[in-house]
Amino acid sequence: MLRYLTVFACFLAATSVLAEDRWELSAEAWARPRSGAGLVGMAPLADVVRQLQAQEDRRLLIGYPGGEEGNLWAHELRSWLVALGIPSRRIQLQSGNGRAGTLELSIQD
Repeated sequence: MLRYLTVFACFLAATSVLAEDRWELSAEAWARPRSGAGLVGMAPLADVVRQLQAQEDRRLLIGYPGGEEGNLWAHELRSWLVALGIPSRRIQLQSGNGRAGTLELSIQD
């Protein structure tokens, strides 16, 4: 039983929701093989895209850790989202979120 609770806690940590319009995407969740269908179903991206589509006047802010790895990760996520139909003008990247191994996603005015 303790093993299942530990696995569940790790899953929640990897895909946590910070607030109504703010989410985190962990490096562990992102490290899984990616495809268009897999990305659409990946928590928290499904929630982020749903919120963004419901509010056409808002943008997605992707906060990423500094450095080359964080920069590449954020740009790869942005490219996937654009390929899936999110206009690039609605996605903004911001470096220096201060949390290694985590992208912070938020819906902004």
